[in-house]
Amino acid sequence: MIQKYKHMNSSFLVSTNDIKDKFLCAKINYALNEAFKGFIKTKDENPALSFIFTDHLYSFITEKDFYKVKDIRLSEKQIHFKDLELDFLINTNEKYKVYINVSDQETIKSSVRFFSKAFKNKVEGQIITFYYRIFLLFTQLWNVEHNASYLHASAVDVDEGAVLFSADSGVGKSALLFRLSQEKSYKFIADDLTIINASSKAYYQGRSLSVKPYHLGYFPFLIEKLKKLMGKMQRFQWKIISDSRLIYRLSPNKLFQKSSEQAKIKRVVHLCSHTKDAFEIKNISKDELVNSALPILINELFLANNRLNTLASLPKSFFPSSQVLYSKSRTIFENAINNVDIKLVLVPNNSDPNLLYEFLKQEGCLN
Repeated sequence: MIQKYKHMNSSFLVSTNDIKDKFLCAKINYALNEAFKGFIKTKDENPALSFIFTDHLYSFITEKDFYKVKDIRLSEKQIHFKDLELDFLINTNEKYKVYINVSDQETIKSSVRFFSKAFKNKVEGQIITFYYRIFLLFTQLWNVEHNASYLHASAVDVDEGAVLFSADSGVGKSALLFRLSQEKSYKFIADDLTIINASSKAYYQGRSLSVKPYHLGYFPFLIEKLKKLMGKMQRFQWKIISDSRLIYRLSPNKLFQKSSEQAKIKRVVHLCSHTKDAFEIKNISKDELVNSALPILINELFLANNRLNTLASLPKSFFPSSQVLYSKSRTIFENAINNVDIKLVLVPNNSDPNLLYEFLKQEGCLN
């Protein structure tokens, strides 16, 4: 399987053609299709990034002599990164072509999705790890090289302009999107991580939205959607296991009627929880927003950044340290939100996201 997906004005490729084990290949294909089901497919002949999955990575290693830090090795032509979670290879002349080793070490216990909060088995878990540790790292490196960056924010397009909702995890970015999806005037751009560039544009990022059991109480329409989309065993899991951490990944195209591949940023609403009972809104400066948003992004990509710093520490490495990467990201943030309306909205802890929607609408933040 080879699939290509849009990324900003370019694309990335994922391939499983180098997996010899047919059964493993089928499992990885399924997991990749699930991971990228919300992304936009393309026929681009020149993808900017390639992620090649294989079950025989060591046959791609051609070098004998390496610099070595722990289990990470660098030669003039190749970098081999291996730890307890990841095993991948890069040829130094193709730094955005990554070979990822996968294996089928499924046990009877790990194959039972029922006991996983994300309803994933061990093989599928490898793709989740790939997404957070490799995919986000290399796409962020590519973003910054092209004067763009991820921002920890959800985003919608309304009247040909992007409204971004930045926040730390758990404040209500995704929940707000569930509510906005019920209004025809809003087009989906991104959830969780929005790609922004220095020219103040926001770009589509197709990561699926995480539905959790408590969302169903606020948004009953999700119950009907999940009945149609969720398998019987996962519905059974949700019925008998009382755990707010259970997750169902809902593709944005199953939620929003329309999406937008890019839009000019017109407003950023930064959400922050507080202990008061009422919503509050304040004007904040560009510097104040950047000073809040950048550490949040660094925290979200913490484990990927860890890998980056290990790679950067090797002699003659072409990888920047995370400090260099996020120094450039700061400049991109500053340029992206120049002349953009910025608001700080203080949200009562554990408040009803429908009330947040009503408050933002009343304050003119949603147009």
